[in-house]
Amino acid sequence: MDQKKKINLIVMLLVLPAFFLAGSTPVKALEIYPIPARYQASKTYSLTVLGLPAPIVNYTDKYDYAHFMMDEEIVDVMLTLQDGDILSYNISPKKLNVRADAKGNTLHFKIAKGQYLIVKINKTKELVIAADAADVNKPAISGKGIFNVLSKPYAADASGNTLTTQSIQQAINDASQHKNGTVYVPIGIYKVGNIELKSNINFYLEAGAVLLFSGVAKDYTISARKASQKRDITWWIYTKGGAKNIKLYGKGTLDGNGKIATEKGNIGNHILAIMGAENIEIDGLIIRNSGAWAVIPTRSKNVVLQNIKLFNRFDMGENDGIDVIESQNVKVKHVIGIALDDPFSTKTWEQNTDLCRNWPGKPLAQRNVLFEDCISWTYCYGYKIGQGVMQPQSNITFKDCVVYDAAVGIGIHHKWGTSYVKHVIFNNIDIEKLSYQNDDHRTWAIFFMQNGDKKGSGPISDILVKDVLVRDSGKSPGKIKGVSDTNRISHLTFRNIQMPGSKLPAKSLKEMNMTDVAFAVGVKVLDN
Repeated sequence: MDQKKKINLIVMLLVLPAFFLAGSTPVKALEIYPIPARYQASKTYSLTVLGLPAPIVNYTDKYDYAHFMMDEEIVDVMLTLQDGDILSYNISPKKLNVRADAKGNTLHFKIAKGQYLIVKINKTKELVIAADAADVNKPAISGKGIFNVLSKPYAADASGNTLTTQSIQQAINDASQHKNGTVYVPIGIYKVGNIELKSNINFYLEAGAVLLFSGVAKDYTISARKASQKRDITWWIYTKGGAKNIKLYGKGTLDGNGKIATEKGNIGNHILAIMGAENIEIDGLIIRNSGAWAVIPTRSKNVVLQNIKLFNRFDMGENDGIDVIESQNVKVKHVIGIALDDPFSTKTWEQNTDLCRNWPGKPLAQRNVLFEDCISWTYCYGYKIGQGVMQPQSNITFKDCVVYDAAVGIGIHHKWGTSYVKHVIFNNIDIEKLSYQNDDHRTWAIFFMQNGDKKGSGPISDILVKDVLVRDSGKSPGKIKGVSDTNRISHLTFRNIQMPGSKLPAKSLKEMNMTDVAFAVGVKVLDN
């Protein structure tokens, strides 16, 4: 019996008596899987869920993370600090009002199904806890239409010792040829080169399964050159233009190995490069340690990204989380994004921009993009449009989102290009902390043009910012700045903005500390 099955069996045996004593007939399991062999356990924390040990991955000097799946609505959690007593703590998102009890070196609280929490104790690094719902859509491991990468003829190497690209790719090819076949990747570590996701497939990564970027440049096809980083970039897991009907799901991990790749291999990676594709769904994955912008839906339409745990580092730059680029009808829902650079942004470019030269098709306008129920932690912007606005961007919404910490909470940064941004909504945003500084900015909101390419910039109009709780307004004033009477900011409305220390909505730009204003017309502040 493998280790994962043993853990699940233990969970079932221990939880079963409690359910029968409570008079409940269905037995619902908690799924806890072992830390992949490549990773180490946290030296800072230990965690139990329903009395059972839940592994914590020792990640960076900023945070560790734990992940498990549950079928119950709410479960008991005990978090133990390994070194010393708990003197102070915080559990975010604050709006969830998670109550906890600290005794000695333990913190007791409850977590609900589907919650992603960030716990801070004393001055130690944070712990991210991701409690996903149980994997109810898990496919069979074998049978008609199932292409298990460990089965013959694929026989992929699950040890992580050798490249097993060909095995994984052949399973994808066969599933695509079958039409709507399912590639099944069991628990294990699979070191792979470039992987093409083809049309009409389901690609399932089991919890504990890791696709690993080798970090060696010769293992990959070079897709672009990033001038600002002076390094080549590869589309690690990608689609070609015209690909459609692809689902990549499960609770496994895509590990970009970005720290090693950039510092030793001098190669960056887009972990998921969704290029010119249609009807794409990415659901449930852990995506970590990218060596460039991690997930880039580009010139694509009808894309859903949900229940994703995007864990990047704070000791390497230009590692954006999800950048939606020149796409239409994109939904990003229930995602936690952690990165030094922007975790959630939208951009549009020209074909001759360095990263874009090999993108399929022609530059497109971006429209109908939704970011909903997300959590952001970054040194840069929590949620942003920009910097590239070389094609139009319209009908973009950020709603029900949390900024755990950032330099700028929300914003539009029109730096490159001469096109427009219009019809944008920031709705029900909770800004908890602004501890960092980006350029000269440390503030809750910025809407401005920079004219970085000296072409005159472009207009920003019809922006609604409503129902924002600002718990920390930062150290610098907010900014509303166009560059000229032609390229200005117009029709910007603030409604029901609650600033720190106030129980009532702000009634003026001054009350919101939005005092750096130029070339702006039609700016309104409403308190209802």
